[in-house]
Amino acid sequence: MSNSQLAPLDLAKTFFDALEKQDISLIERHLADDVVELIPFSNTGKPDPFYAFNGKAEVLTYLNTIVTRFSQVVLDNKRYSVDAEGGTVFVQAEGDLVQAGTDTSYQNVYVFKFEFRDGQIVHIDEYANPVTYSLFAGLPLG
Repeated sequence: MSNSQLAPLDLAKTFFDALEKQDISLIERHLADDVVELIPFSNTGKPDPFYAFNGKAEVLTYLNTIVTRFSQVVLDNKRYSVDAEGGTVFVQAEGDLVQAGTDTSYQNVYVFKFEFRDGQIVHIDEYANPVTYSLFAGLPLG
């Protein structure tokens, strides 16, 4: 790891710092060009991912959507776990978000899995309760 690279745990913390400060530029340079972000749990109950964002541009668009659609993005009680090799970080957190314009509260429970290569984030899995999100967003279930 070069002096300019952050350790995986610090990269995961920077990711959440960017969301909570609603400033995606804080994480942009730490995302690999081929980064993938998946939201595996679907509102359909099928094993296909709810959403898949492939490449830095799609991931940044998704992250910017979060910070523009919500006036508050807070992930409380973050609990970090780093694998023995240091290449994977898991984070459990409780989301406390407020929808911009309506002030509607959105609370969910999350587990994030981050994978790293050469000092950059290359893969993010974002696990959350799809029923909670679907009810909030008015999406059908099943």
